[in-house]
Amino acid sequence: MVAGNLDLADVLRSSIHAAAEAMNAEACSILLKDPEADALRFHIVDGPQTHGLSSAALPIDDHSIAGWVANHQEAVLIPDAYGDARFNRDWDLRTGFRTKSILCAPLVSQDRQVGVMQILNRRDGRAFDEYDLVLSQAVASLIAVAIHNAEEHEARLRAERLATIGQTIAGMAHCVKNILNGLRAGSYIIDQEMGEADTSKVARGWKIVKKNMMLLSNIVMDMLSYSKERKPLYQPCRIGDLCEDVVGLLRQQAGDKGVTLVTSSDLDEVCADESGLRRCLINLVGNAIDACSAGGGLVKVDVAAADADGRFAIRVRDNGCGMEPQAREKIFDAFFSTKGGKGTGLGLAVTKKIVEEHGGEIRVESVLGQGTEFALVLPVKPAGAASG
Repeated sequence: MVAGNLDLADVLRSSIHAAAEAMNAEACSILLKDPEADALRFHIVDGPQTHGLSSAALPIDDHSIAGWVANHQEAVLIPDAYGDARFNRDWDLRTGFRTKSILCAPLVSQDRQVGVMQILNRRDGRAFDEYDLVLSQAVASLIAVAIHNAEEHEARLRAERLATIGQTIAGMAHCVKNILNGLRAGSYIIDQEMGEADTSKVARGWKIVKKNMMLLSNIVMDMLSYSKERKPLYQPCRIGDLCEDVVGLLRQQAGDKGVTLVTSSDLDEVCADESGLRRCLINLVGNAIDACSAGGGLVKVDVAAADADGRFAIRVRDNGCGMEPQAREKIFDAFFSTKGGKGTGLGLAVTKKIVEEHGGEIRVESVLGQGTEFALVLPVKPAGAASG
């Protein structure tokens, strides 16, 4: 299965082991071509007394056996290493290993030079022969294909990561630009009216500034929450009061859109990371407000009492636009957003991460045109609470 592996490090480890076993060899090494220099570098070495080889490099020329094979793209059989002028005895002096016979074959895939495979000494003490040479070339061909596949896979992953980073930066930049425009507009109104007796316009400008400051704060907090692993800091938490706090924080945003916020709780106290749950609720309630139509929107935040398994649920329901099934499958993917430039695509990914760190799960039900419900199902007393 060497050729089917797609991780380069695993490919090299599997390859070196497979080659040594197939050739009944004492030692085996794979040298890969350095793309930035006309040289080979030891990437993995298997065998006794290999200290110091992993960082070594060989020029691709006729002054070493591996260099000659890479230079001429031909496999070689050397029954007596010390009788060949290309063999450098300094390697044996450096490692303490005694090289007797050598097989060296080029690693070539799709006409591209990858490197060379070098095999030293049969375990039974006999010199390698022509049959071993043919076998080594077959093994080298398989290893070259495996390395090529792994490199292609890693290149695709790098391209995908760069594309994702590019999309993320573009989306974040657009989102932050909108917020900064809001801050600029609010500041302008305040500046214009500072000297006037009528303070109503100052209050209006300050309201715009506060709204956009909160949006910017949410973006920063989501980025911090998503970017690092975090162990919840468990403490007694009055879950109903927490929901009331979040609803109070977002009531103005809801009121500006004509959305009503309602909250209720059948549970008094739980053990939880309060700051983490606060971030989850801010994201869910904020999204619910955004999903509602202007005027007539309703968002309910309910806490259901614990069940027989010792788990409680926080449900956030809205009567908004709902979601397409295709969007519902992607909503927890980082940087996926249905809001265009108004969203970063991090809120739900962060919420899911925090809930799972609590040992809970997040569930979603949505009907297009009727609304959406998110349920955070969490343990009343998490497993790590005693030590937290």
